[in-house]
Amino acid sequence: MKLGAKIFFYITILFSIAFLVAGYTLISCFYKTTINREMETAVEQYQYNKFIMQANLITKGEDWFTGIANGEYDISSLAADMNHTVAFFTLDSRTLYSGFPEEAEYSDLLANAASDKVSYQFFQMQGRAYLLIAGIIEHNETGLYLVTGVDVERISEQQEQIVRKFETVYIAAIGIAAFFIFGLTALLTKPIKLLTAATKKIADGNYKERVTGVGEDEVGQLAANFNQMAVAIEEKIQELSDSAKQKEDFVANFAHELKTPLTSIIGYADRIYQKELSKEEQKKAAWYIWNEGMRLESLSLKLMDLTILNHKDFELQEVRADVLLKELQSDVEYLVTEKGVSLGCMAEAAYIDVEFDLFKTLFLNIIENSIKAGADHIQVSGWMKMQEGSALGREGDFSRLYYIIQFEDNGCGIPPQEMKRITEAFYMVDKSRSRKQHGAGIGLALSEKIAQIHGSRLEFESDGKCGTKVRVCLECKGAENHA
Repeated sequence: MKLGAKIFFYITILFSIAFLVAGYTLISCFYKTTINREMETAVEQYQYNKFIMQANLITKGEDWFTGIANGEYDISSLAADMNHTVAFFTLDSRTLYSGFPEEAEYSDLLANAASDKVSYQFFQMQGRAYLLIAGIIEHNETGLYLVTGVDVERISEQQEQIVRKFETVYIAAIGIAAFFIFGLTALLTKPIKLLTAATKKIADGNYKERVTGVGEDEVGQLAANFNQMAVAIEEKIQELSDSAKQKEDFVANFAHELKTPLTSIIGYADRIYQKELSKEEQKKAAWYIWNEGMRLESLSLKLMDLTILNHKDFELQEVRADVLLKELQSDVEYLVTEKGVSLGCMAEAAYIDVEFDLFKTLFLNIIENSIKAGADHIQVSGWMKMQEGSALGREGDFSRLYYIIQFEDNGCGIPPQEMKRITEAFYMVDKSRSRKQHGAGIGLALSEKIAQIHGSRLEFESDGKCGTKVRVCLECKGAENHA
């Protein structure tokens, strides 16, 4: 059974039972109240009839009362003066007079009567209900039973009328309540139906599906949490999809990077082996073999470095940033001089934690990347800056002191659409230029991993036309030595 049907069914049953119990209680209270009122009236009538009997005793004397008690006088005329139907009995339960039908039974009623209290009993006589009140009238040693009967059939009739009216009201109320309960059930289950539909769509692969318009109650909170979960799932699926694509690209690019130099090496080796070549042609073939071998060596070394970085812990040491950058500038001086590139360095004094060899690799890879982009001037800068912790991908909204190291060149730049992929292994913006310079698209991937080891990441800025800025932000301890 569906949730909506369950809610409708259970609420309807609960309402029906509650309404039925309430109606039964009200009708019972009305009946008891009416009966109690009739009993009070019947007692008053009994007292009135008893008063008439006592008045006759006073006016007619004790002999008259004794004669009546012994059954010597006809008391039908006396009964005619009394209200309602009456009966008289001797103390030994002989009938002196009775206005009731012959089938009436009085033994239990008379047995419970006394001079100082009355007894009552309901009788069904000739299809009508009577309330009988009995008591004893005593004088000296003589006495008799006086029974007064009040017709209470109208109470039963009133009760039946009320029951019939209640049945009509009950049926109407249940019908109206069922209509409103159905609407309420539909309203309550609508958000759940929306959630169910959204869940099915997401299960079918539509990860952009969201739930809207469900209010701000608990179901609304559930919907909000569901939407957050859907966002997380979509991001995770996209991440997995991107990861799978990156792996496919990695394998394809890796195979291509191996195939190209190997094809050249095999081709030129076969040419040397199969044909008689001049000394100049042999030298040229050997150079191609050497050149492609160097490419393979560079590729294998960088892949090994990337693998090692993923499976090794590194200990960072405190160094002075300006001294570090000046030293690294000197280390790459031979490279920039050979390529005809000018390299400038301006850095503030501050202390940072780095792993020297790794950071030197990052520094060298970025410089080489700028040279491959056709830059003839590279400027390295370093300065301290207060930044929000979350700005660098860290949790929290607090501010920290960071040391910004920036590499700026005047090369060909990076197209904006390529920015997200430039740190992927084997990804190259200009493949032909990179291969000519023994590039394999691993340098920036390696540098990004080194930046992560240092608790940072590479940030790129370029208009795609002229020049590129690469920044790495490291936590800074200030300009004083904290060692």
